[in-house]
Amino acid sequence: MMKTPSAHASQRGFTLVMTLIFLIIFMLFAISMVSSSMINTKVAANQQYRLEAGTVAQQGIEQVMSQPFTRVPITITTEVPVDVNGDGTLDFTAKVAPPVCLDSKVIPNTPLPAGDACKVPNNASGNLTLPGPASSTAAPPPPAPSMCSATQWDIQSSVTDPNNTAVAVTVHQGASVQVPIGTPCPN
Repeated sequence: MMKTPSAHASQRGFTLVMTLIFLIIFMLFAISMVSSSMINTKVAANQQYRLEAGTVAQQGIEQVMSQPFTRVPITITTEVPVDVNGDGTLDFTAKVAPPVCLDSKVIPNTPLPAGDACKVPNNASGNLTLPGPASSTAAPPPPAPSMCSATQWDIQSSVTDPNNTAVAVTVHQGASVQVPIGTPCPN
């Protein structure tokens, strides 16, 4: 028996519909892959920004710590501009808050290495003079005890994106600085 033209045409229609369905599925898959790669690129860019901003904030803290802030207190926010990529354009500005003294404790009478700024020698050689007869077999005199206090500081630096103020990085750094005994925390 011979096929009718209408049965043959309906088979061609089914093949066309299935081809269109698979074409739409593949097109949606391709669109989702492009969208996913764009999102991944944005995530990587945000991670790079946060890493750069954190590094700039740390650089601002280190610049403030390199100053004698225990002798000359810093009372205003210090701005540290940084060009990250070296193109001559400032990329970030770290805003470092004035260091905050958290605590000051006298260091117990333990010997400190020679050259310690807090040591108070009691003779010209810088050694502690002990009473009693001098002996050639005697051990060298012990170093002078510490005359220092250890101060604990908190230094905070923040960096915000100039284009998007909602994105910000804040870094806190603790620091211990030795000062002469009797130097109070300025705060």
